[in-house]
Amino acid sequence: MEQVRREQAGLRAFIRSLGMRAEVVDDVAQEAFLAAYRKLQTFERGTNFGAWLRTIARFLVSKELRKEDRRSRVLGQHVAEVLAMSGTASEHFDEAPERAAALKECLSQLPEKSRRLVQQRYFENLAPAGIASQQGRTANEIRQSLFRLRAALHECITKRLEAQPL
Repeated sequence: MEQVRREQAGLRAFIRSLGMRAEVVDDVAQEAFLAAYRKLQTFERGTNFGAWLRTIARFLVSKELRKEDRRSRVLGQHVAEVLAMSGTASEHFDEAPERAAALKECLSQLPEKSRRLVQQRYFENLAPAGIASQQGRTANEIRQSLFRLRAALHECITKRLEAQPL
């Protein structure tokens, strides 16, 4: 128990440094401690427990990032809508030209910086960490900006579609 208390803060900082969002750091740390407990019989006494625990955490973070990557590759409605910003992507919207037109109009109303962020993430498939390093921001700031942009675009599209005559 003392070992857990001693490693707790350092493990959380380590997990955060690997690029995990702040809101999931505690969950990943807890999973690492549980995995370490389950595998305690494989730990070699006299070696560095903290290093062993960080190795477990590194694998868990890697697994979590792969899951997050898979989720981001699944084209939800918002992501599919964002693809319409490219002239060549409009073929994805043959069945919904009104939606594509609304999206293009909503995108055109965004500030250039916001439009570029949307393009980098959803059309160029850049990860938030990659965009963040280009812009001198954190990946978490990029994710938050994208969240807000998706919400704003969704609201704008919905209003435009509701305003259209049937």
